[in-house]
Amino acid sequence: MRPQNKWMMFPLMLTLMSATSGAWSAEHSVRLSAYLADIATLSGQFEQISVDAGTGFTSHQTGSLWIAKPNRFRLVTIEPSAQTLVSNGADFWVYDQALEQVIISKLNTDINQVPVLLFAGSSEEIEQAYTVSGYLDEAGEYFLLEPRTQSSLFSSLSLDFRAGIPHTIRINAANGQLTTINLGQVLINETIAAHQFVFEIPADVDVIDDR
Repeated sequence: MRPQNKWMMFPLMLTLMSATSGAWSAEHSVRLSAYLADIATLSGQFEQISVDAGTGFTSHQTGSLWIAKPNRFRLVTIEPSAQTLVSNGADFWVYDQALEQVIISKLNTDINQVPVLLFAGSSEEIEQAYTVSGYLDEAGEYFLLEPRTQSSLFSSLSLDFRAGIPHTIRINAANGQLTTINLGQVLINETIAAHQFVFEIPADVDVIDDR
């Protein structure tokens, strides 16, 4: 069985942030662009919590991620189910271990549809796709991204940075799902082995090639 939306397994990459201090300013778009432009690679651990707005059902996932420009990434969930998403910048693999199934497709590079590209794409694309505001306080910097088009899967994204390092990502999905991703053990611009962005298809699994 195919997932209804491959990206909602990792909405990468979020709850609409409510500011309690600081002053929102559009000038922060320049600061966000500078932060993201300086990230060539990013790796670390993540904890994802998603809440369905209609039912209140909460799901929880943990895992690891590796991201490198341009448009390469590997996301692996550990709990509660083992899933792997990999892109080499052109092709995209989704492997569900429990289903023993791999789906292959061309990578969708629309940043309004694929939030992981916030870190793997270009800052220019982000400025074209979103209006950005933000504020700064003693704890960190906070950025709110609102899509310029109604075709986006998300009504808003927010990013929290601590000392220039991504700390929390929040998604307010168009379908009402609220997702928070907490990042840990984050490494910026460390070398990531090329094999992380190549998916070796396991033996004896169902392969659906939609390329």
